[in-house]
Amino acid sequence: MQCIRQAARLLAKNANSARNMTTKTAEEYWAPVFPKLPKPSPEQTSHSVRKEMIGFLLLGPIGGGLMVYDFIYGLEEHSDDLIPPYPWLRIRRVPGMPWGEDALFEYHRYVASEWPLPEGHDGKVHAHDHH
Repeated sequence: MQCIRQAARLLAKNANSARNMTTKTAEEYWAPVFPKLPKPSPEQTSHSVRKEMIGFLLLGPIGGGLMVYDFIYGLEEHSDDLIPPYPWLRIRRVPGMPWGEDALFEYHRYVASEWPLPEGHDGKVHAHDHH
């Protein structure tokens, strides 16, 4: 019985506090957490916009120039050399995992199936090499 009385008191108390919260506007409720800042003057606004426009006008051509440079001069040359089968690539082949025997990169044509390479292998990927 006492539990029921305590629950009824708690519900009545929460109902009163919820009713009191609804009388506040959102601005009044959040004012202690997010104080209102003074509205900027037109001069401050134009100064801020001018700074941002100068930044965009400088960064746009610089970014475009870097893109052109990267496209023309920065292209990487791809090598046909085999890479060793690093042990951390085998992490997905742990027994009992839901992905089964699938490995991340071990079956890629640039990853060697055995290391060190056998005698007479030049270390290049050839068209007939398929793992």
